[in-house]
Amino acid sequence: MNNNWWRSFDELDNDQKDFIRLPVQGKHLLEGPPGSGKTNLLLLRAEFMAGRGDKNVLVLTYTKALRNFIRSGIGTRGLISPSQILTYHAWAAAHILEQLGRRLVTKDGNFDDSTRVEAIELLTKANEKLPSRNLFSAIFVDEAQDLSVQELELLLCLSERVCICGDTKQGIYHRDGLGVADVLGLQKHTLTRHFRIGHRIAKVADKFLPVAPGLPSLQATCNYDPSKYGDARATIYPYTSRDEQFIKMIDTIRVQLDAYNEETIGVFCCKNESLIELRERFDATELADAVCVHKTDERPDFSGRHRIHVLSIHSAKGTEFRAVHLYGIEEMARHPFNRSTLAYTAITRAKTALDAYYTGETNKRLENAFAEETHFEPEDLF
Repeated sequence: MNNNWWRSFDELDNDQKDFIRLPVQGKHLLEGPPGSGKTNLLLLRAEFMAGRGDKNVLVLTYTKALRNFIRSGIGTRGLISPSQILTYHAWAAAHILEQLGRRLVTKDGNFDDSTRVEAIELLTKANEKLPSRNLFSAIFVDEAQDLSVQELELLLCLSERVCICGDTKQGIYHRDGLGVADVLGLQKHTLTRHFRIGHRIAKVADKFLPVAPGLPSLQATCNYDPSKYGDARATIYPYTSRDEQFIKMIDTIRVQLDAYNEETIGVFCCKNESLIELRERFDATELADAVCVHKTDERPDFSGRHRIHVLSIHSAKGTEFRAVHLYGIEEMARHPFNRSTLAYTAITRAKTALDAYYTGETNKRLENAFAEETHFEPEDLF
C-alpha cells in the first residue's frame, strides 16, 4: 500500500467516519471537492463490506491508471483482491462475453464513443438474459461523473447495495453520470472539507475555475497542515525550449526525492507523444529506474518501486502526489486540451508542490491562475 491511503481510523474526520458507519444496506452517492477523501472512503467501505462477509464486491472506475492507483490501496489486508477492481469497460466486456458469448470489439483498444454505444446495446441484452439481477454483494464506482446515466443504470441494477462518488468540476469526458442519483434515488452525502491540497495550490485552482456564488471555495475549506507537510507552493515557468523545461523540472525533482521521504511525484503532460518523449528524456538520466511512464511502460503500477509517475492528464484523474509537475503546457493553449475541467483536475492532484512549464503561448487562464499580485505603478509601463 502506498502512502496516499489512510492507515488508521483516527485520520478520518467526523463526516468521513459517519460515512464509513452507514448501514450496509442502501444506495449512496458521495460528493466532495478534490482532496476530501472520496476514493479513500469508497475503498474503505468496499473493504468493510467484504470484511463482514460480503465478499462479492465490485469496484469500478474509468481509467486504467486510476484502477491501478486504487489497487495500490488494498495493501496486505486481503479483504478484496486486485481482480475485483476494474475499469468500467473491462467489466462491460467481461459481462457481455459471459452472458452473450460475444466480444466487445474496441478500436485500437480504446473505449471510444462508438464502442460505448455498442456496449450499452449489448449490456441491455446481457442483463435481460440474467435469471437474477443480484449479481454482486455491493457495487462501488469512483469518478462516476465520467460515465453516463445509462451506463450506470445498466451496472447498478446488478446489486441492491451500491455506492458511487464523484465531483462535477472534475468531469473531463462530458458525461452526466452523477445524475443517476436522482434516477435511482441514491441517498446523497456531501463532504465539504479537504485535507490534501495545500493553500497556495487551492488558491490557483479557485482562481482558474471559480466556484459558483454562495458555494465555498477550496481555499475556504482547506484543512491542509503546513506544520506537518510544509508550506505549499505553486509556480509557473516560461522557457525557450522543452530542453530547458526538462532541465529545470528534473533539478527540482532531484531535490524533492530527498525532501519528500518515500512519497511519490507526478509528472503530467497532454499528449501520448509527450509521454514517449519523457520516457526517452528520463532514460538518459540516473533516475530512469525510478520512473514509471503509464501507457507506455509494460505493466505500469503504483507500487513502491517507482517514486516518479509520468501520466497524461486524462490518466491522472483520481490520483494524488506530494508534488506535481505539468510539463509542456503550451499544449494546453488550444482545443482539446484547453478545457477548464482538464487543467483543474491536473492542478488538484498536487498536495504540497505544483510546478508548470511552457514554451511560447500557453493557456492564458492557466497562466493567470498561477500569477500573484505584485506592486506595479503606471510609471513602470515606461
